Amino acid sequence: MIFVLSAISPDKFRDVVQNLNRVVKRGGRILFRDYGLFDHAMMRFKPGHKISENFYVRQDGTRAYYFTLDEVRALFEEGGFHMSEGTYEQRETVNKKEGLSVPRIFVQCQFIKDDTL
Repeated sequence: MIFVLSAISPDKFRDVVQNLNRVVKRGGRILFRDYGLFDHAMMRFKPGHKISENFYVRQDGTRAYYFTLDEVRALFEEGGFHMSEGTYEQRETVNKKEGLSVPRIFVQCQFIKDDTL
């Protein structure tokens, strides 16, 4: 399962998928879940935190990229996988102590390594 791509610089995304292609057997599966575009956390960033399109830095210095379904599909298809499932998952995160409820958006996909490669 991949849930770390958003913390990696976008110029390294292709390298990550190529590495996955090297270690996953033909017919093997990748389960992908990461932040979706317009997630609540993305909308809360203040000016000065945007590194590039859809890519932000948090106050603690960690980074977060917010994906579209089409973008993830294209990235993995270019890397030798095909998407068998792909959706936007919308969840509600509740902080009972603070009395907060916020909508979250994730891109969730299943990719299969092509048998022909």
